Order: sequence, then structure tokens, then C-alpha cells
Amino acid sequence: MSPQDESLVEAILASGITLPAPDIHLLELMRIAADEDSGLDDIAAAVSRTPATTGAVFRVAASPVFGQVRPRKTVLEAVVLLGKVKVLAIATSTALRAKLGDVPARVVGAIWDACFQVAQETWGLMHASRLPGKADDAFLAALMHDVGIALILRRNPDFLGDFALDAHSVDEAGLHVDGLIEVNHAAVGAHIARNWKLPDAVCDAIALHHSPPVPDLAKPSEGQLLSAAVAAGRRRAGAIRAEEWACWEPFVREHLQIPSDILNGD
Repeated sequence: MSPQDESLVEAILASGITLPAPDIHLLELMRIAADEDSGLDDIAAAVSRTPATTGAVFRVAASPVFGQVRPRKTVLEAVVLLGKVKVLAIATSTALRAKLGDVPARVVGAIWDACFQVAQETWGLMHASRLPGKADDAFLAALMHDVGIALILRRNPDFLGDFALDAHSVDEAGLHVDGLIEVNHAAVGAHIARNWKLPDAVCDAIALHHSPPVPDLAKPSEGQLLSAAVAAGRRRAGAIRAEEWACWEPFVREHLQIPSDILNGD
């Protein structure tokens, strides 16, 4: 662990935030997905063991964003449609949501609805970019990018009464809760992602999703590229302030090269 990571951990612990641990069902799904000898049928079987994850996978598979043309009747059909990375993303977010039973359902629901909308937009934009192979990782980063807000609100329940959170105000809420503790929600979310063994680039993207890089950066990291994809998805979902998008836009256009009509939603 780097000195910077150690300082982050110390700051999170000092804030009183408790990081939830992944449950055994998610760990088993991760193990199966990482096994090169396992197939999508094994992943589908693991998904089927958890009703909440099964329901979430079916709901996402029904989204027109993923080319749904007929209802998926079996978990395996839904898993085949979505692929391993998106299924893991859905399972991870569903498992984390289940760990937040002490946070009001309206708050958790608003955060997850907003993140899912951004994730769908991000995935579609990346498929139109010069880096379509990174679309699934971008989906995962987008789906998890604001989970730190829920953890901060869990630690500071009195704040919930002062903020009428809904899917359209989650980004604004993130900026507000960052003033409650010494670490921001992006750092908290990234640390959760690292604890839950998500890919390093995805964790970096979560940490950087409010940190636009300079547009003329010669060789951006994978985490910076994924964070730019999330910024573009936030823009399409109406979940980013105009002044922040103005900082992201040159980098997004230069390094992702998404056609203007698609990026702008024309």
C-alpha cells in the first residue's frame, strides 16, 4: 500500500465510516468469474442463488440500451446477453445496496437509480468511441461511481433531513456531503471498490470522477479514460454541472473521440 493509500485509509477510519465487506455469494461469483475454466452457465448458476441479484440482472437485461428485443426467460439468457463484466457489476452494486439497510430506502434508491442511468449512457457512449472494448469496465465504474455518498450519509444521518435527495439531485448531494468529512465521496467509493476487489482501473475511475485531467495529456491512464467515459455518461444523463463538463469536454473529445452527434445526443 502506498503512503497516499495509507493516508486515505486513515482519513476514512478517522471519519467514522464503516466499510461493508462483500458477502459470501458475491465472493463466490467473483471466484467463478475469475476461473478460466468456468463458463457463463456457471455464472448464471451462481447468480440464481441470490434472488436480489437475479432480479437485478433481469431488470438490466430488459433495458433497450443492451439491444433487448424479447424478454429473457432464464437467468442464463440474461447472463449471455449482458456478459461477465456487466453481471459482476450488477451483482456488486446489488450486494452493496443490501449492506445499506440502515440508510432510508428513498436515499439508496435515488443513488442507485442515478448511477444506473449514468452507467447505461456511459456504456452506449463507449461503444461509439474509439475504445469500445472498455465499455463494460466503464459501465462498472459508472454503476459504482457515487456509492461513497451512501456511506457518508450512513455516517451522518442528520444530514438526510436537510436534503431532498432524488435521482436528479444525487450529483449535487455528492458535493454537499463532501463537506461533512475530510475525504470526499469519490475517495470513499474508490476505497470500497478496492476492498471489494474490483479492477484497479475501475477503482481509479471512481476516485477521479470529479477530477478532470488536462486535455493534452500525452498518455492518459486507463483509470483516467474510464473516468472521462463516466463524465460523458453523467453529461448525457443530466448529472453533471455545466462548469464541470466544460473541464472534461476537451479531454473526452480528444481521447475518446465519440462522434459529436452521439456525444451531444442529437
